[in-house]
Amino acid sequence: MTLLRDLPLSALRALAAAARTGGLTRAAEELGVTPGAVGHQLRQLEDRLGVKLVRREGNGIVLTRIAEAALPDIDRGFDALASGLRRLRFERRADTFTIAADPSFSSLWLAPRLGNVRAALGKLDVRIVVSIALDSMLEEGIDLAISYRYSSARDLASADLFTERVIPACAPTLIRNRSDRDGVEMLDRLPLLHIDQTMGDDVYPTWANWFTAAGRKRKNIDHGPRFPLTVLAAQAAVSGMGALLASELVLRQHLDSGQLVEIARDVPALTIKRRLVWPVDGPKARRASAVAMALAAVARAEADGLRSAVS
Repeated sequence: MTLLRDLPLSALRALAAAARTGGLTRAAEELGVTPGAVGHQLRQLEDRLGVKLVRREGNGIVLTRIAEAALPDIDRGFDALASGLRRLRFERRADTFTIAADPSFSSLWLAPRLGNVRAALGKLDVRIVVSIALDSMLEEGIDLAISYRYSSARDLASADLFTERVIPACAPTLIRNRSDRDGVEMLDRLPLLHIDQTMGDDVYPTWANWFTAAGRKRKNIDHGPRFPLTVLAAQAAVSGMGALLASELVLRQHLDSGQLVEIARDVPALTIKRRLVWPVDGPKARRASAVAMALAAVARAEADGLRSAVS
């Protein structure tokens, strides 16, 4: 038990990596540290155990006979630790329903509507995380993803949530006259604000897509400030930094308040479809399907209400 107290996991990882790679440099690259750090950890482990573990041979290192004999047990120990951690993660998530979505959408649309799907969630607590690649859902323990991406994977089911208009907008102080607002000429001169494409959102329309759809060209189309979140880019647009191309869903509160104005309305808006994706199999697959259908029903009801108000 004394040996297990203050178990030097980092040093044992360094030993296992050195054995796999045959050198301090490659072991350091694998572990994300410096070769000097790997060498220091190995020397500390040798000092603690009182045995020689590695020796230099040419440009690399090899394990001593004692280290070679112990390595299989060390590898099995790491495998057991990984298995235990996976079990802990599974147990922690057993009473949790995890939804992955981009932060802007989560804050502006998803979070305010979780109460509408409480019955579908049952006794599960909701956990919202940032977007992930759809092919990582099972590995990451995601029960439901809300993404612009399509998935053809057989182990994933999907349904449409709604279609969003992607529109250009700017602060009203940047508009000089009505023709400015409706036409496209002002977008030849305004600074352009950009949203960095995040995981699962790399199909989101860019300014290059918009100018192509408008049948226009502009130099330095990729120049301008970039933001990791749409909500941050919207704040920059409100402050008058330039024009922003973004989902009307995210911009709606600023459009309704008059802080932003939709511009270049002579050009038909781009659209993009947001989708619900969930695993077909697994302990919470049925629950995920129920939550997805409940969210889709909320979206349909809101769309029907909007159409009724307009008519």
